[in-house]
Amino acid sequence: MSKLKEKDAKVDALKIDEKELFMRVAEIIENRKYRAEAHANQETTMMFWEVGQYINSVVLDNKRAAYGKKILPELSSKLIEKYGKSFSERNLYELQAGDKKCH
Repeated sequence: MSKLKEKDAKVDALKIDEKELFMRVAEIIENRKYRAEAHANQETTMMFWEVGQYINSVVLDNKRAAYGKKILPELSSKLIEKYGKSFSERNLYELQAGDKKCH
């Protein structure tokens, strides 16, 4: 076999199945994206639970409903401005009310 044919044979032996390479890399990416999303969802759930627990135990103290009616709109307005509509007054009320349901 000539040196050129030997070289071509070695190159052919080293060729990578590009389709398989792409599929495996895509699989790795998709698996990691899924895990990241699952972790983010878990952290978001914990964040909302903590906010509700804090509002219920510290701000409302399970007794200060009148104070809560005043403070929740103000708190909501500031949170919406900084973090978006997820912190509407209704959502904050449901978060702290939801905390009562857990106990």
